[in-house]
Amino acid sequence: MKSYNHIRRGISQSLSCTSLLAALLLYSCTDRFEEFNTDPTGLTDEDLKIDYQNVGGFFPQMQHSIYYNFNNTTWEYQVYQNLNADVFSGYMSPPTPFANNTNNTTYALVDGWNGFTYNLPYTGVLAPFMNVKRRADEDPGASHFYAVGVIHKVASMHRLTDTFGPIVYTQAGQGGASARYDSQQQVYEAMFDELEEAVTILTDYVAENPGLKPFARFDNIYAGDYSKWIKYANSLRLRLAMRISKVAPDKAQAEAEAAVNNQFGVFTASDDAAFVQDPGVQHPLYTIANGWGDIRMSAEMESILKGYNDPRLKIYFAPATKSGVAGEYKGIRSGIVINAKDDYVGFSSINADYIGLNSPLQLMTTAEVYFLRAEGALRGWQMGGSAQELYEKGISASFEQVGASGYDGYIADATSVAVPYTDPVNAANNVPAGSPWLSDITIQWVEAAPFEEKLERIITQKWIAMFPEGQEAWSEFRRTGYPTQFPVVENRSGGTINTNEFIKRLAFPSSESQNNAAAYQEAVQLLGGPDTGGTPLWWDVD
Repeated sequence: MKSYNHIRRGISQSLSCTSLLAALLLYSCTDRFEEFNTDPTGLTDEDLKIDYQNVGGFFPQMQHSIYYNFNNTTWEYQVYQNLNADVFSGYMSPPTPFANNTNNTTYALVDGWNGFTYNLPYTGVLAPFMNVKRRADEDPGASHFYAVGVIHKVASMHRLTDTFGPIVYTQAGQGGASARYDSQQQVYEAMFDELEEAVTILTDYVAENPGLKPFARFDNIYAGDYSKWIKYANSLRLRLAMRISKVAPDKAQAEAEAAVNNQFGVFTASDDAAFVQDPGVQHPLYTIANGWGDIRMSAEMESILKGYNDPRLKIYFAPATKSGVAGEYKGIRSGIVINAKDDYVGFSSINADYIGLNSPLQLMTTAEVYFLRAEGALRGWQMGGSAQELYEKGISASFEQVGASGYDGYIADATSVAVPYTDPVNAANNVPAGSPWLSDITIQWVEAAPFEEKLERIITQKWIAMFPEGQEAWSEFRRTGYPTQFPVVENRSGGTINTNEFIKRLAFPSSESQNNAAAYQEAVQLLGGPDTGGTPLWWDVD
């Protein structure tokens, strides 16, 4: 994105189209579906059923739209996630003073940007899923495709509810001029049921059809291996279970244990991890960072990875090029006043050898799953190992994934902690020694430590390992408060977001209050607070 004006023009030209498409696909009837979906080659649905083309053709769009870059519209990803969750997670920060610093990074939420965050999951994932469901309903022999579609749907839509709270979910696609919202609790309950159903369908299919891979030609994640899809569904179930561990602990434990103890289990090997691997799909972060120069390493990443002497620092990021810090690893503090892009664009970018133009899109890693199990074990759940064992396996899995060395010495480090942060451009952005925003958590597991210290240790390492998936990292920061982050220096929310409590969610786009007014008012009631970035979500409790 070469200028804020380019973003602004893209929003004004495309948001209305996105909203209209969402309305057409989700909220209106589909009586004319066949008219608008006639194959120009003359092949009928009956012809296409022979090799599942009639249902499988919808999946590439869904897979490319979870970590969004469908049709390689990178600027959409920039406003969909990069200028909110990727920044709020503490992973990255822009060197660009979008809208003269009055933007999401300073808590002045940009309605146009956040409209994409709300609408794209519906148009990119839920709309094609509804077509998969309709065709699978017509052909029970395609139920296994429906089951895989459900996993795609949950993988995408849980990100949406974790950003806004109440969303249109169980009633989406039922027709009518408007659609009612579900509370976040209702969305989670539906997702647990859906994942369980998907696992049951796929498990039965694998048992009855050993070795068959009818989904292979449409699958850019697991090459049609349904046993891997079952593991992914179980791993998502574990992720969602942990998310509600404070607000619904009994439900969380039951769901987590069911996922881990399923006959296929969760991710344990490096090739279990979910990555979209399609040579035609470009990684948006490569272009945003190394093409447009619009995103850089965060100050928190510098502080923690430098403090830990973490070998992943040099893997994730490139040395700075700015005079005075050239050759160093230098991050930008989020929520600061930037006078000119040239002041910070020379700070550390994302390493192009780690995220290149055609790198796979990361959805969920094996390391994350080990850390989820470690926290579950810490909470007394049956996770198939002790908290320490699973914590150390999480670090090992991360090192293996990125090709880092020095694991044995790393997990034995009982002294290294986050280091102070210095901004060479503006000392007002410094985080000096002794600051309450600098964590003193170390790496080595300490069995005698209290619960919160162990939890911080687990979440800090999970945060490092999940890079660059900012959406999940932001959700976990809100849930746990870890790892310790630096508050914004410039808060332009008008008092709606507490600086020291950080941003809690995105506000619904204005299109919802304008076009779905009655349902929107119900959604705000379900939210339990004002429709601002300062209202916590259902699972975000102290």
